[in-house]
Amino acid sequence: MSTYSVVSVAGPPNAVLLVSARTEDHDSLQSIFGGSRWELQVAWTASDGLKTIRRNRLELPVVICEERLPDGDWKLLLAELDKAAVRPSLIVCSRLADERLWAEVLNLGAFDLLLGAPFVPEEVLRVTQSAWLAFNRAARPSSVPRMGPEVARGITGSGARALAAGSPN
Repeated sequence: MSTYSVVSVAGPPNAVLLVSARTEDHDSLQSIFGGSRWELQVAWTASDGLKTIRRNRLELPVVICEERLPDGDWKLLLAELDKAAVRPSLIVCSRLADERLWAEVLNLGAFDLLLGAPFVPEEVLRVTQSAWLAFNRAARPSSVPRMGPEVARGITGSGARALAAGSPN
């Protein structure tokens, strides 16, 4: 049996929200994330998922959502996540994914599509970890100064060294 180690940071567990009406999804992901640094929060409907996102937007770097829910679909959650200054990564899960769904998920801005029934633990952990890393990269401000080409052309050698060192010119 192969194992997959989860990269984590010091501090509290990393929260993952699962929005699914399927008991087997809840049980499977609870088993997969159990004993790891991932804390699984759950919602059974799109409306409950939306409430959880609105309450905990800053503490939810990753959301896993079933493709179809009794009261909506994953696009409702994506629209809500889009309102965040730094959007949490959305992973859509489906039992039967065709090329159309793959393209739609990626083109609309979800992080990835995860195939279920049953979930493969290594794949769940790999995709979740990648989604978490993408969220953290987006959340951290870049240390690289942003400037247009016209400004960059006017910087002298000493100015470039001062900029690289972090001091004003």
